[in-house]
Amino acid sequence: MGDDTELRLNIDRHIKYWKRCAQILPEPYATGESSRMSFGFFIVAALDLLGALETAITIAERQSWIEWIYTCQVPFTGGFRGFTGTMLGSMRSSHNWHWDPANLPNTYFALATLIILGDDLSRVSRAECMRWVCSLQRLDGSFGEFLGEGNAVEGADDMRLCMCAVGVMKILQGNPLDSGDLTLDKAKILQYIANCQSHEGGLGQAPLLEAHSGLNYCAIATLSFLGLLRQPPMPVYEVAKEADVDTEACIRWMLDRQTMWVDEDEDDEDEEDDGKGDDGQQDAPFKTAAPCNQSDSQRVVAGFCGRCGKVADTCYCFWNVGALAILQQHSLVDVDALRSYLLETVVHMIGGFGKAPGELPDLLHSYLGLATLAIYGEPGLKELDPTFCFSKDAVKRLQHVAWRQS
Repeated sequence: MGDDTELRLNIDRHIKYWKRCAQILPEPYATGESSRMSFGFFIVAALDLLGALETAITIAERQSWIEWIYTCQVPFTGGFRGFTGTMLGSMRSSHNWHWDPANLPNTYFALATLIILGDDLSRVSRAECMRWVCSLQRLDGSFGEFLGEGNAVEGADDMRLCMCAVGVMKILQGNPLDSGDLTLDKAKILQYIANCQSHEGGLGQAPLLEAHSGLNYCAIATLSFLGLLRQPPMPVYEVAKEADVDTEACIRWMLDRQTMWVDEDEDDEDEEDDGKGDDGQQDAPFKTAAPCNQSDSQRVVAGFCGRCGKVADTCYCFWNVGALAILQQHSLVDVDALRSYLLETVVHMIGGFGKAPGELPDLLHSYLGLATLAIYGEPGLKELDPTFCFSKDAVKRLQHVAWRQS
């Protein structure tokens, strides 16, 4: 291994990877029609972070993507479906509309992608969409994914949907004084988030479940969005205090997720040795990025895991670092070890990032690998807004759309 200064993100290679994905999706995604909106978000947001959106695709292609997204807007709700395969067209009626529902995560992905592509959201049914989002909130403060038959709230009820719901409201909010009844029960959201904080310090999928880095990020992002919805905006720490979330315990838990256990094969070797060291005692199930007796010339490699006792994974690098960045504590991470993990261990020779060493790149992990590096100002990448999970340039465009200024 050489010096840290030798580690560089190959911008051209990653642009080529994302351009290929924009032209034709890799084979594993061919059957993922219902997730096409999220695929589009990752591709567009990655090209934007790489500063290649204007050069990688033509103006006509960008406009065609915008038009496709608007075809996914569901009548009467303002929300967005994940793809066009469920569109009922003229056959839509009061008896079958629930077969073609708007979906909350796809609505966030659709709006975010439109913003990144430079659309002003003028064709979004803003009032209908915000009213629909409010109708998805459950009595415990959580949210469902869609409305089913009889307007019943259906789908999961975890922290991801809270983030999507509050994020959609933030994107579509104009003058808050004119919002009328288009408001969420914010007190119940705060209570739900607080109930999901585990004894470990992180937040989990639901009350009494173990902490999980992905859901922990969604909880912190939800608190941040709630602060941005206030007039004037409220810092995330104040919102967390109002929710009775212990941010110090949460930060400690996230920092503890950085680990030098980056390959499952390491665990296999332990099993061959019966899991015992020279003293006959059981070895620890994982390694942390604590200081070790390595020579100065040997680089420490440490990614992040999602739960206690798990191996590192590229996506969890962002889920932990992104949440720490929202709380402005990402400088506490061993950044050199993290960059070594991303740029030596999971980066792929064709561009993109794999989930783990030796794995092929995929859209989710490739985007979140870029996003993690963008948080630390990687040369060649735009600045990332960790709450919105796309570039600060795109967030600035959102603030200056005409209807928001009126």
